[in-house]
Amino acid sequence: MSIVVRIGCAVLLVVGWTGPVARAAPSDGYVRLAHLSPDTPAVDVYLYAGRSTDRRRQRLVLKHVGYGALSPYQRLGGGTYTVAMRPANAAAASPPVLTTNVRVRGGKAYTVAGMGPYKSIRLRVMGDSVELPEGRAALRVIAASLKEPSVDAGVGGRRLASGVRFATTTPYEVMAAGEARVRVRGRNGQAVTKVSMVAGSAHTVVVLDGKTGLRLLSLRDSVRSARTPRGGVDAGLGGMAKDGAWGPGVLGLAIALGAVVAVWRVGARRRA
Repeated sequence: MSIVVRIGCAVLLVVGWTGPVARAAPSDGYVRLAHLSPDTPAVDVYLYAGRSTDRRRQRLVLKHVGYGALSPYQRLGGGTYTVAMRPANAAAASPPVLTTNVRVRGGKAYTVAGMGPYKSIRLRVMGDSVELPEGRAALRVIAASLKEPSVDAGVGGRRLASGVRFATTTPYEVMAAGEARVRVRGRNGQAVTKVSMVAGSAHTVVVLDGKTGLRLLSLRDSVRSARTPRGGVDAGLGGMAKDGAWGPGVLGLAIALGAVVAVWRVGARRRA
C-alpha cells in the first residue's frame, strides 16, 4: 500500500471517530472509550451497533490504545452498542478478549473503560451525566493507580472521598462552581491538579500511575449549557488535552490538514 493511501486511511479512521460537528438530535447520546488498566498492554478498541461483534455493524475502531488514554466523545443515536477490546494488531475477525454492552439514551453521556489488573480486567460502563442545581458543578474521582491501591481525595480543605479503591469510581459530588484545587493522597505520595468548573459542568479526575508517584488527569464530562460533552484525551494519538482544548471536530480537522500536507510533500519529493 502506498504512503498516500495509508495516510488517507488514517484520516478516514480519525474523522470517522470524531464525527461531524452538528447539533445533536434529542435521541442522541455520547460515548467515550478508555484504557485504565496499568499493567495491561495496548489494545484495539471496537464499537459496534447492536449486541454483536458482526463486522457489518462496526462503527469505529481505535488502534493501539494505551494505559491512561481516553477518546473524545462520540455522538451516537439512541440504542444499544457493543464495545470490544482485542490485543493491539489482532485481526478484526478474531474473538475479542473483552466485550460489554452500553445502552445509549438521549442527552446522556457514558464512559466505557477497561479497568482493573491485567489478570482480571473488565469493561465498565459509567454514566457521565448528572442533574445540577442552578449555579453548581460536580466532580468525581476514578481510581486507576495500581501503585496506590487506595486513595483519599479532597477539594481545597474539603474531603471529597476516603479510601477510594483501585478500579472504582466515586459518585459525583455537587459543589460550588469555580476554580477547584483537587488533592489526591495515597500511602506513598500525593498529587494535585486544578479544575476550572463552570456552572452546570461535570468533571472527572482520573488517578493514574505516573513515572514517579501519581499522575492526575482532569476531564470535563459535560456542560449543561452546551448540551454536548467536551474534553478528553485522543486515544488514537496517545496525546493529552486540557479541558475543552481539543473538541472532536477540531481534532479531526487538524489531523486531516496534517495528512494533506504530508501527501503534498511526498508528491513533491517524487516529482523532484
